[in-house]
Amino acid sequence: MLSDFMRKELILLDLLSGEKEDAIKELISPIIKKGFANSEESLNKAILDREARGSTAIGNGVAIPHAETPSIKEKIVVFGRSKRGVNFDAIDNKPVNLFFMIISPNRETCPHLKTLATISRLLKNKAFRDDLMNATSSEDVIKLIAMEEKPSAEQERRKYPRYAVDEAVELRLQKNSEKHLVGYYGYTKDISLGGICVKLSRYKAATYPRIKENIKLQVRIPVLDVRKYLELNGQIVWYLQEKENYNIGIQFISNDKEIETSLPRFIEEIKKPS
Repeated sequence: MLSDFMRKELILLDLLSGEKEDAIKELISPIIKKGFANSEESLNKAILDREARGSTAIGNGVAIPHAETPSIKEKIVVFGRSKRGVNFDAIDNKPVNLFFMIISPNRETCPHLKTLATISRLLKNKAFRDDLMNATSSEDVIKLIAMEEKPSAEQERRKYPRYAVDEAVELRLQKNSEKHLVGYYGYTKDISLGGICVKLSRYKAATYPRIKENIKLQVRIPVLDVRKYLELNGQIVWYLQEKENYNIGIQFISNDKEIETSLPRFIEEIKKPS
């Protein structure tokens, strides 16, 4: 899995370069500093030689510069992020904000291509790209990638397509659960028949209690008639703490037939593929 190759020391959240060659040098820098390779010049040449055959900027603000070289013993993945964007000769002529640089041994051609395909697939998801842009730490980047590539998450996406939606929601804890989420209001980021992603502001209270996985709760979403709510039972399966918000992934569980009928109708009304 991609997250298996991610290391905190090879994650750069604030790239300073604005042009391709400078950005490549900046991405290579931690590889040399941490002793994964000895020759900055040979790595730089390998990456530039590959770029000369065609830009690895695949559009949507994403680039996957890569090279194969015998100067390293195992695969290295460097993640870089530029808030302002880098001129990288992208196929859509737009600046690049997210970089995954892959350096592999020569003998690892097939796994190398598999990693490229994995990154390309994951980054087609706009919500995932947005989450990477908003991550506040190296640990959060690794956690996001690990969650996104979980087989269970991928299976759920295939079974239940997600749709972008911006609606106010209320989270209420079920009986016998901890009480720290009762009465908190947030906004949806996306929803599917299998679950929902909710954003909660960390500034709703002076001290925001720690959110935990596996907490069971009720999600209340207002429908077109403001006097009515769609009330869904769920369970927190992941969460991500950002500077100003919590993003919470909730899986729907144990809902009755009426809810199972109402949810698809609600999704049809707001359906906007993300």
